Amino acid sequence: MKIEIYDPALCCSTGVCGPSVDPELVRIQDAIRQVQKHAPEVQVQRYGLTSDPQAFVSNAAVAELLKSEGPQCLPLVFVNEMLVCKGSYPSNEQIQGALIMAGIDLVLGAKSEPSCGCKSGCC
Repeated sequence: MKIEIYDPALCCSTGVCGPSVDPELVRIQDAIRQVQKHAPEVQVQRYGLTSDPQAFVSNAAVAELLKSEGPQCLPLVFVNEMLVCKGSYPSNEQIQGALIMAGIDLVLGAKSEPSCGCKSGCC
């Protein structure tokens, strides 16, 4: 499974820098981190308009959307080369649905058990 994210122009690779942090960027970055950690077989590639302009030109679908709609169509998110989100990031539930279709059971945003093994949280 392959997830490709084409981000709008951001101040850094994650977009979570500067004086005001966008909570949506924090959420999507956390979701990507969880997927990469718990489902390493999933390829996640993220491209920034400023840092990776060639990726936007190389993908015909992305180039066409940018030409016809302009940069306001970003972010664009593809799963296995199929466009799944345009103009926004997918919700955790949408990502989980795509993972389930690929046979990967992962709950994004779930809190993990305490490392001591104590299920009641008594530690």
